[in-house]
Amino acid sequence: MTHSDSEEMLTGRCHCGNVTLTIPYPSKTATECNCSICSRYASIWGYFKQSQVTLTIKESGVESYSWGDKEILFYHCKNCGCITHYSSASKSDNDRLAVNYRMFKPALLNNIKIRHFDGADSWTYLD
Repeated sequence: MTHSDSEEMLTGRCHCGNVTLTIPYPSKTATECNCSICSRYASIWGYFKQSQVTLTIKESGVESYSWGDKEILFYHCKNCGCITHYSSASKSDNDRLAVNYRMFKPALLNNIKIRHFDGADSWTYLD
């Protein structure tokens, strides 16, 4: 699927509306990971170039959380706590942004293939 200027952008929000994510189109696939953090967040990740995503953050702001090897920064709304997106902590690998599709209307996931990633053990896709 390609994006044209005439297509409507897709907008997702955290629970309180403090963080808004705007993407040009849904990705063809999304990832559900079973690592210790993603399984607790119950997130489903769609991947984009940072230039494709517009983040609008109101005055309450966001905070980041990183653990282990500190390679990924998970961002959550400081108001309601929703996990909205993550990015690489590495300055050399910072073009990809993962958005949490759970911040969008549930119908968005109807036409997206959800792949299951074994982040807990093998670091491979299970399907």
